[in-house]
Amino acid sequence: MDQQTLANRLKAAREKVGLSVVEAARRLGYTSYQTLSNIEKGERKVKASELNLFARVYFCSLDSFLDEAFQGKTMVLLWRKAPESDARKELESAITYRCEQYRSLERLLGHESTGDPKFFDLRINDISTPGKIDSLAGNTWRLLELGSRPALTLKNILEQAYGVKFIYQPLASISSAASTVHPDFGPVIVINSDEAPWRRNYDLAHELFHLITWKIVPAEELSGDYLTEIEKKADRFASALLLPEAEVRKAMDKVMENQKTLSYADVVDIARDFGVSMVALLYRLSAIGCIEWETAKKLAGDETLVRLDKKKRIDDWGDRPVSDRFHSLAVKCLRKGLLSRGKFAEIVGIDRSEIDLFIEAEGLMETEGAPIEIMAPRC
Repeated sequence: MDQQTLANRLKAAREKVGLSVVEAARRLGYTSYQTLSNIEKGERKVKASELNLFARVYFCSLDSFLDEAFQGKTMVLLWRKAPESDARKELESAITYRCEQYRSLERLLGHESTGDPKFFDLRINDISTPGKIDSLAGNTWRLLELGSRPALTLKNILEQAYGVKFIYQPLASISSAASTVHPDFGPVIVINSDEAPWRRNYDLAHELFHLITWKIVPAEELSGDYLTEIEKKADRFASALLLPEAEVRKAMDKVMENQKTLSYADVVDIARDFGVSMVALLYRLSAIGCIEWETAKKLAGDETLVRLDKKKRIDDWGDRPVSDRFHSLAVKCLRKGLLSRGKFAEIVGIDRSEIDLFIEAEGLMETEGAPIEIMAPRC
């Protein structure tokens, strides 16, 4: 490859991630932005060791720079709250790169692309009313066999049975979640790893609605009032999915066997049991006719109830979430010799010296072990 072609690709990669020449040079470790400027003009050669650094800073693979058929991949992400322009570019580049790594691991292991997830064959009329949204949530609950506490099983079922790729990003207050159905990567859900677990559960269910309705509600068409209306439908779907009416009533009946009313502590305990926020439970109780809307709204802002909720949940945060399937695929590639230890460490974001401890902590066996002969089935 000639020097100018590489220079053009490096510049395109920087612009795609939304970094200025000055900021990119700082992240690359150059003392002057002029060094990077000269590289992008083709006036300075790039060392092989520098290319690895460019790949990390620009969230892309070396192939993106070296492949003659290079084309920047684009991914249409439907954000729940779209980040600002520059932050969005960098985030979407990081997410796309993670999806590329994920898909590469699948290919190494011979896994077919999941493509379009097969949930339901829907028409726009199927989500036209609140009742139909509730019906879709119920059908989804039955299809996925989520059990009595859907929030506790939803992620694993989507990840393992439907190949949904979960990308956890520390978004702070930038956004909460996003989703897409990509022709190569398949279904993807992006979750804010800074959020509380119960909030992540709700965001997951909300984004599942977008995956299920991706064909009938294209992300490119969502804006203004139409986007607002679809987001309300996604919220209702999430509430109905995570808090099935029959299970909620059963939980309430159990608590109220020897009492006539629910206490504040009961409300918090039921919400924790279902893995949702106290506010989500209150609004769901209103939706199924257990309490008045105004009562739910008033309780949601009750300072005493809010303080009790925070106090009871103080130990519920747990560890920062990760994609279990991504880690599992990476370990399988490592132990089959499809991935070097250095590449493995880079993909999972650890130092090479931490590999064995990482695998042990994840509870994943490092070696393949002895072969087991499988007998052919008898006719």
